[in-house]
Amino acid sequence: MARGDVDPDASADLSPVVAQDPLDLRLSLASIVHWADSTGVRRDVMAKVAFPVDDMGMFLVVNQLSYNGAMRPVDLSLALGMTPTNMSKIVGRLERAGLAIRVPAPDDARGVLVALTGDGRRIGERIMATAEANLRDVLTDWSADEIDQLRRMMARLARVHRSVSERRAGSA
Repeated sequence: MARGDVDPDASADLSPVVAQDPLDLRLSLASIVHWADSTGVRRDVMAKVAFPVDDMGMFLVVNQLSYNGAMRPVDLSLALGMTPTNMSKIVGRLERAGLAIRVPAPDDARGVLVALTGDGRRIGERIMATAEANLRDVLTDWSADEIDQLRRMMARLARVHRSVSERRAGSA
């Protein structure tokens, strides 16, 4: 939008809706999520781990499988906010690149899981090591006790979030 398209008489409140309190949990969580979810951080990790293809979708799937182990394609789609059709294409590219394989789901005679191959797993290990190094850099000035407290509180928050999400899904 060009500056000429702006209404000079328009009145707008330019302040954020949320007060800029540095202890506001919503702001802190949003900041951490945006940092971890940013394209810049992802591209940096892709470069550091020598991801073999310049394909963000493939990288994100390898990342998910590294954290969660083999997953159903529909669960990958939901986790990454992608359509099942797009996920199927990405999994196909991962298979052609030798990073993932479709295997039968052990608990479902017709189900399929997407799993990392040996090469995919080695890349996943590099992704996890890079994530660990990035966290170490961010927490370099924290004491061991502070890091332990953060780990416990984040694990509790994640556990409660999962529990609430499961309850909501069960009541829907």
